[in-house]
This record gives sequence, structure tokens and C-alpha cells, in this order.
Amino acid sequence: MGSQKVLYDVMKHPEWIPPHSEQWYKQLGTEIGEYNYPWKSQFAEPTAAMILAERISKYVGKNTRILDIGCGHGEFTYQWAAKAKEVVGIDVINGFIETANKNKPTNSIRFLNVHADEKLPFPDRYFDLVYTKKGPWLYEEASRITKPGGIIIGLFHGGTDGGLRRQFPGLYHPLPVNPFDLELIKNNYKMNELTDLDIEVIEEVEYLSTPEDILIKKCFGQSQTLKNVAWQKCLKDVEEIFDKNATSKGLKVINYHHLIIIRNK
Repeated sequence: MGSQKVLYDVMKHPEWIPPHSEQWYKQLGTEIGEYNYPWKSQFAEPTAAMILAERISKYVGKNTRILDIGCGHGEFTYQWAAKAKEVVGIDVINGFIETANKNKPTNSIRFLNVHADEKLPFPDRYFDLVYTKKGPWLYEEASRITKPGGIIIGLFHGGTDGGLRRQFPGLYHPLPVNPFDLELIKNNYKMNELTDLDIEVIEEVEYLSTPEDILIKKCFGQSQTLKNVAWQKCLKDVEEIFDKNATSKGLKVINYHHLIIIRNK
């Protein structure tokens, strides 16, 4: 790392909540009632969400029953309402579910507050397609409620880099897992014994618009107290680093995602 300055590590702040933990989602749901990124950026297309939607659409027809696990505030789920027989979204955060039900386009889609650690309230072999978009990976339960030959899909964030972690040491740490080590990914999601599956690494290119967006992305879902400390301790250095490395579109980063598709037995 040489003489490069190490920035303040916001993860050492006593109020830091691990992202995507239940406590983190609860705080997010209470504060804003939806899962939307608050930072400004531009994405190169296709985005990970676009790729996921394209993969899902291959298995959707007028007689399809779909379950979205970890549906958030329902924005992604809504697109299947007019294309499938039945669409259900579940999430552990009640604030997300309230928002999803409030804005749903039709009564053919419903949203339920369900705890992911409990048995899902659906009969065996009920759904044709079960997917999760950055939600919990519940393969055993998903397999139980999916028809034989049905499809189970998961999209999972594998970290952000593309130079970001090297440019902002301290604020960001090296990725703990190589996103291209698919055997390790299979092990992490307990899929070693599965044979009828595909894993795809998606490299989603994003351009963060301003120095503040670096901090907003890092502190997404955290308390206002922690954000204030991060801005006070880091913003000046972040501005200098951003100005040295940004393009005309912004600071380029790469979001790694793993797209998993399984055909149920």
C-alpha cells in the first residue's frame, strides 16, 4: 500500500450494522419502507436486475405460479403480475410488505410478512418458479414448495470492486472471497451435491456520480450518527481520491453478482 493514506474504517464504529443482516433490513424498513439505493450513479446495461428478469421471463407463462423470496417493497415483483397465474412476494420486514401491498397493480399479486427462518406457509410442490433477488437462500424450503421440474433462481451480490477497494483503503477492505471461485460459491450456498444447476458471474458496471456517493453507498442502511462521523472523517480524502480517478461518467466500479439457476428434482 506504500504511502497511500488509510481512511477511517466506518465498520469499527459501535453503531455499524452488518449489511443484509436482519437488524439492517429492519432499520431500513422502519426508516424508509423500501429497498432503493439512495446514491446517484449510472449503470451500464444490461444491469444485474435486467439479466435476472430476462432469465426469469423464460419460465413465466399464463399458468405459472411464482414466489419471490425477500421481495422488498415489491417493485421488481410487480412485473410478473400480468404475465403469470399467481404471484406471491414474501419478506421479513413488515415495512416493505406494507409498501408493496399499498402500491400493487392488481389483486392477482399478494405480499406476505414471513420470517425466512421458519417453514414457509405454502404446500409442497405448489410453485412453478421460486426466486430470490439478493434475499435469503432457502434452497431446502424452496425445493419443497417447488414442483418437480420447476425452477429455483437466486441472484446474490458478491461484492463491489473494480479498483474501489484499492483506491479507498480503510474505508473499503479487500473482497473476502474471489467472486470467480465458483466451487467456493457452491460450498458457501451448500450446493456441492447438486448437479442440475448453472452458476453465472455477472459483472455489473456502475459509475458513482460524486464523492458523496462513495460514502452513501458504504453507509447505506446505517444510522445517521454513523453517517455524520463518516462524512466528518472521510469526505475530504474521498473527494481528493475521487477527483484523481473519476471519468466523465463518474467513478467506475464493478458489482459482482452470482446468478444461480436450479431445476428442481
